[in-house]
Amino acid sequence: MGNERSCLKGIVEVVEQITYDRIPSGTVQKAKECLADFTGIFINGARKEESVRLRAALRQELPGNPESQALWMGSTARMLDIDDGHRFAMAHPGVVVNAAAAAMALKMGNVSGKTVIEAIVRGYEIYCYQGRVINPSAYLKRGIDATSVCGAAAAAVTAGTMLGLDTAQMEDAVSLAASLAGGLNQSAIDGSAQKYLVAGWGAKLGICAAYLAQHGLGGPSGVFEGRLGFCNAFAPEPDLDYLMAPKLVWDINSAYMKRYACVRRIHATLDAVADLVKEQGLEAEDIEAVEVRGSQFLCDAGGYDPGDMAQAQTSVPYVTAILLNCGAVEDHLVHEKLKDAAISAYSRKIKVIKDPEIVALAQKDKSLWGAAKVKITLKRGGSCEKTQIVPYGDPELPLPEGAVREKFVRHAAEVTGEPAALALWTQLMELEKLEQTGALFREISDSGLMGEDENE
Repeated sequence: MGNERSCLKGIVEVVEQITYDRIPSGTVQKAKECLADFTGIFINGARKEESVRLRAALRQELPGNPESQALWMGSTARMLDIDDGHRFAMAHPGVVVNAAAAAMALKMGNVSGKTVIEAIVRGYEIYCYQGRVINPSAYLKRGIDATSVCGAAAAAVTAGTMLGLDTAQMEDAVSLAASLAGGLNQSAIDGSAQKYLVAGWGAKLGICAAYLAQHGLGGPSGVFEGRLGFCNAFAPEPDLDYLMAPKLVWDINSAYMKRYACVRRIHATLDAVADLVKEQGLEAEDIEAVEVRGSQFLCDAGGYDPGDMAQAQTSVPYVTAILLNCGAVEDHLVHEKLKDAAISAYSRKIKVIKDPEIVALAQKDKSLWGAAKVKITLKRGGSCEKTQIVPYGDPELPLPEGAVREKFVRHAAEVTGEPAALALWTQLMELEKLEQTGALFREISDSGLMGEDENE
């Protein structure tokens, strides 16, 4: 690569400013919670038939190959659609970054907890830099899944940090990963394994790029801003100002945590419905109709009778009907109710309508693509309404203290039992104290095998 100043050099300079001793204490805690959230979802998701099949396909390469380990762990954690995300980047950094960190720590064995935290914070930073640049146009106008497209370079930084790459090698790793990345969103429409495999694929590609860079192989210096580069390939309307001025923002702090096992665009709607039900003391049978008003992006999720899990997790009427009738939106409920005639009939009460005010709001701030106005009409007469601009779990509306722990224990304990889940949570919350993390990540990986045993 040449020596000219590039966006690549700028963003690598930014991530190299992130060292453990410079990371704010609150950001360290957020990184550990993001890792724990990923871990609990991975352990639970490993019980799914799709995860078992993926592991069977990779069996000859596990666990010694970190690329395949990351492919399995990242894809598995994405299957439940309750992993963390970033609304400004419009994708899911945690499943890629944390899978890469876990796979590398498992392979290397002697990586310290502080290095793992540093690697994770760095990974989120470059992931969100790319996502903020290319979205929302990459998603809405090109059908690009940023989970993999942005995840590859993020995983390269994560793995490269743990390998101890120097600056030139890190630039090579990032440029290779970004120039080889890909991933489409068509599966969100008609359903396929691609929906979750992109997460593991980004982690796998990033690790591969880091190892290649360690041996002197690199990509183009203008990988991001070049005429034939990343932005022009993936985004018809990139944010060029953000692209050309990389800066340290500690973007992991803006990652959201999910409460519902469905696409994030529906979460503001579900939060508004849940709050109205609680405030008014409502039951499902009390409701005559639900009107959801939002942007075109929300209206696009207004279909009925989903045919598969990908469509189900993207249907406002379907998941809202599940929330009102079951009190939660969990993966097993989304799956079990797919052919439920009662849920199908109830979902017809729920209409999604384009709202000019929400459209204008989303045009002014492109990150507010999921904002919703909800009106519930009651059988006894009268109605109640609520507007939800962002869902709970975003920085403006953080989850209450202890919510991430409760979510972790709920997911992990279904496989390991509660005592083991609580012990694992304690280890993750004390990660910075470990001089070697191999045993911890071996325990996490083996917990995933416990889920596989249930399917044999």
